Amino acid sequence: MYLLPLWASTFLVTSVVAKQCQNFSVPVTLCARNGIFNVPTLRDNHDASLFFANVTNPRGNFSNEVLLGYRTIDNTYDISVRFCRPDAGYGRDPTVQFLTHGIGFDKSYWDLPFKSYNYSYIDVAVDQYGFSTLSVDRLGIGNSSIADPLNIVQLPAELSAIYELTNMLRRGCLPNVPRAFSKIVHVGHSLGSILTYNLAAMHPTASDGLILTAFSLDSAFIGATFDAWASKLARNNQPKRFGHLPTGYLTWANASSNEKTFLDPGFFDPAILPFSEATKEPFTTGEVLTLSGSPSTAPAFKGPVQVLDGNQDFIFCGGDCSPASDAATIPGAVAAAFPAARAFDAYIQPNTGHGINLHYNATNAYRVAQEFLIAHGLGP
Repeated sequence: MYLLPLWASTFLVTSVVAKQCQNFSVPVTLCARNGIFNVPTLRDNHDASLFFANVTNPRGNFSNEVLLGYRTIDNTYDISVRFCRPDAGYGRDPTVQFLTHGIGFDKSYWDLPFKSYNYSYIDVAVDQYGFSTLSVDRLGIGNSSIADPLNIVQLPAELSAIYELTNMLRRGCLPNVPRAFSKIVHVGHSLGSILTYNLAAMHPTASDGLILTAFSLDSAFIGATFDAWASKLARNNQPKRFGHLPTGYLTWANASSNEKTFLDPGFFDPAILPFSEATKEPFTTGEVLTLSGSPSTAPAFKGPVQVLDGNQDFIFCGGDCSPASDAATIPGAVAAAFPAARAFDAYIQPNTGHGINLHYNATNAYRVAQEFLIAHGLGP
């Protein structure tokens, strides 16, 4: 397990003290092999309940049962991004961190507008350590293009957007960012980590390093998560915010579902739960049906990999990521999927649930991630 070095505070003293950020949209042409699913349009919350009853049925594989085939998506969509760099400039050979959020969030997860941004991953990465960052709204979420929730907003299409934006950063042709980056690190949260893992498996040279937060390869608790969510149509759950969305956009039922699956009671500001519930983002039927399509390994990825989980992660550890007796941890088991990685670390953050950035001690997790990157040659 990776520990925060004693000399970390020395770096913080000499680090930059401010950042410059800009928000903009990037037209991205996706090329993805999406699934064609025989699922009727959801009409109401009853249909949503039936959909998840089928998804979580232990005697079947609903995704395979309703899969009719595949088709190539070749369309252009606007992806909303936030690019931040140190106020002092890029430096000689800067590293940019590509940040991908998970289900229930948008790109503000990385720069949380709560309690004067005391829960900002970007503030730590940019202000304190001198990295640049590109955080994105996944396809169909936040300020990115809304698209068909069953046929378009699936993991292959979202992965294509990440890959194309990464190439723009690498070539120096991302709008409003006047330089190329030779060092690109991909950082994910939950579904964002699944997408980041898929990027490493399918495009092993696209990234120089990975930070996979709120992630494991153990899917045993996904069904329990869907049951705890008791999901509704997003447009019915929060009509003022989501009334314009198609019925295939879904969200968990209420703050109790949110707390059960994302938070560790007693270790978060009580005010952050209603804030999180009021600002939550939906997910789609297409995402649910393509969750299980990840490769089993990323055999050709050679960069350093860190898995960073809260000890009480419900979604990927069933509420306990600690080792059972002498057995390897659930996060640590991810190492087997990266046989060529030049370094692997599994760090378990105490007193923290699945939504790492929502907890009192989130900034410690941020620093652990930055120190891991620096220790393995990917500093700014």
